[in-house]
Amino acid sequence: MPSSTEGASLKYRSARGLKVSMSTRTLTGGDVARGLGGRSRVSWPLQRSSDLFELRYGKALVASSRRPGRVPVFGTNGQTGTHDTPLFAGPGVIVGRKGAGHLGVHWTDEDYWVIDTAYSLVPSADIDLKFAYYLVNYVGLNHLKHGTSNPSLTREAFGAQYFPVPPLEEQRAIAATLDALDLKIQSNGRSALLLDGLVSLHFQSLLARVTPTYQPLGELATITKGVSYKSAHLQESRTSLVTLKSFDRTGGYKPDGLKPYTGQYKPKQVIAPGELVVAQTDLTQGAEVVGRAVRVPAAPSADVLVASLDLAIVRPSGGIANEYLLGVLTDERFRQHCRSRTTGTTVLHLASDAIPAYVAPVVTSDAQSQYAALVRPLLARLDSLEHENVALAKLRDALLPELLSGRVRISKAAA
Repeated sequence: MPSSTEGASLKYRSARGLKVSMSTRTLTGGDVARGLGGRSRVSWPLQRSSDLFELRYGKALVASSRRPGRVPVFGTNGQTGTHDTPLFAGPGVIVGRKGAGHLGVHWTDEDYWVIDTAYSLVPSADIDLKFAYYLVNYVGLNHLKHGTSNPSLTREAFGAQYFPVPPLEEQRAIAATLDALDLKIQSNGRSALLLDGLVSLHFQSLLARVTPTYQPLGELATITKGVSYKSAHLQESRTSLVTLKSFDRTGGYKPDGLKPYTGQYKPKQVIAPGELVVAQTDLTQGAEVVGRAVRVPAAPSADVLVASLDLAIVRPSGGIANEYLLGVLTDERFRQHCRSRTTGTTVLHLASDAIPAYVAPVVTSDAQSQYAALVRPLLARLDSLEHENVALAKLRDALLPELLSGRVRISKAAA
């Protein structure tokens, strides 16, 4: 095995020395990996994970030792920064190893570094790397962790699973099918970011062209706190809570943050499509969410959306256009104002008067109307992209277990 010291040759992607057993039904010291329906529902030969994959240790690289560069550095939950020297040759799959939270499975096309809280997944020559990524990512890792204060994934626990292994050609066809869906989702995401940036640019351009007056936000909008809920109320329902998980840490709305909800709520706590919510608490270490505002689109999975207690619904009043209010709330000055009005250490809480006390720029009604007419089609396109991505992700997630287990096959013509 090549040395893992910095500056040494990069580690090989394929573990050519691994021997693969083709036993299909005799499972020794393990069982079929979780989520695949059990051995009776798997059409492909079953092989022990330790015969298919090697988990190679990463190497510690503290922030002060990292040098400027473009090499991504990965830890247990994904990329944690960059460096100038890789430890492994890309493409690669990074598998989380330590931590009380979620252990991630991440793909990179580039040469990369893995720190000591994660592994680099190295498949045998008979396993397609992208197929391995989808397989391990679908099965997950958290259920394999051991320990309490700092639980970890051991090589032994990972290696005891049995995975279905189709022929290499079919592995590649499966990976290509799933990857096509992911690439379309990513393309839509990039388009959405561009549209979001264009909306923001139009707002800044408006303020540069028209001299605004300034008023406290409490005079321009009503502010409604969300509902307090219990875990017992988080059951299957066509009503869903919009929560902190609906906020992307870098901005924007995440539809997968919704939680089905069966508890009570007031009519004013219902979020209509297109209404705006602001995060009032924050669990991130860098205050990345508190004070962020998002526009909530309609959700295909829910008939009713309700704000959770961590959020405030901000509705325009006194003739203020909702699209203009969105510009005010997503302006970085508003978020920095909110960040300066928080208390707490582990959990940040926004002061109750922080939102209404913000002194907001106000332009004339005509200028607001013109701005609203300009950005409304852009926001509609954003909603369309979001709905398409939800549908694509749903299709991908439904196909995953069926393709991986062999219950659904890809025709040679499609491949």
